[in-house]
Amino acid sequence: MKIRQFDRRDLARILKIEQASFAGDAWDARLFEQYHRRCPELFLVAQLGRRIAGYAITCVESSGVELVSIGVDPRDRRIGVAHALLDGMAEKLRVQKKRTWWLMVETVNTGAIRFYEQYGFSVVRIVKGYYGSGRDAWRMRLKLR
Repeated sequence: MKIRQFDRRDLARILKIEQASFAGDAWDARLFEQYHRRCPELFLVAQLGRRIAGYAITCVESSGVELVSIGVDPRDRRIGVAHALLDGMAEKLRVQKKRTWWLMVETVNTGAIRFYEQYGFSVVRIVKGYYGSGRDAWRMRLKLR
């Protein structure tokens, strides 16, 4: 598996992964393009052979460092793609001397919460209505070493 920076030619494949992963909550091309402009060095893709299996986007803002999105093709889940993406991202953040990494995850997404906890993130607080009315999120944090 190869982890590399996103290239605009990857967008069609990323959109397919996004739709398969998030359906009605899937981002559109415009939003991915905005994040590519804002956070190009931390928009990574995982490549299995010639095929993109997943992506992750982290942005460094004045408010902190946030994992804003991660998606893995359903057929490539549970083989280490998301873990490899987080490892690649964490290494880039350590090089930048970042100490804390944040993310938001819907409180009912137990599979993702478990994955993030196993990676080392911990729940910090609840954010009411983050994903819309009645859809709360956990704010999770990872201390980078």
